[in-house]
Amino acid sequence: MNFKRLSIATLQALALGLMPAAALAADETDTVKFIATVPGACTYAYTKGKGESVTMTYNASANTLAGESGGMTATCNFVASATLGKVTKLQEPAGLTTTTVATLKSGETTIATSSKSAASSAKSIANTAGVAKALSVKLDVGGATASGTYEYSVVLTVLNS
Repeated sequence: MNFKRLSIATLQALALGLMPAAALAADETDTVKFIATVPGACTYAYTKGKGESVTMTYNASANTLAGESGGMTATCNFVASATLGKVTKLQEPAGLTTTTVATLKSGETTIATSSKSAASSAKSIANTAGVAKALSVKLDVGGATASGTYEYSVVLTVLNS
């Protein structure tokens, strides 16, 4: 019996001795990272069409003009910012000096303002990602004292980052 025990123990030792070294090595682990960037994107809906022309109203007692766009909605997959470019005079009666203030609004909340002399800086439109945010541009013109055509443009830019 002792001989059988010895031979079984010897066979086990021989089997371990004949195994490849890899079988006795420590486990190898590896971590794989997956990285992606989702670009910022917005979709827009325009109440009265893109590039809307707004008819301003005239206040004779104050010599002012005022108008507000029908608006647009921006739905972005991030919290967006926007800028208003300088108010560009396209047409005014000759020799007249007017003042202008363009206001980017959401409802009654003012987001940014610009004028003939200065564009706005980038301002958050305070939207929620994936939810439509209503925006409009209002223009106020002071010093409209002469008869004639008054025409201005303002560029609204929603920034994609």
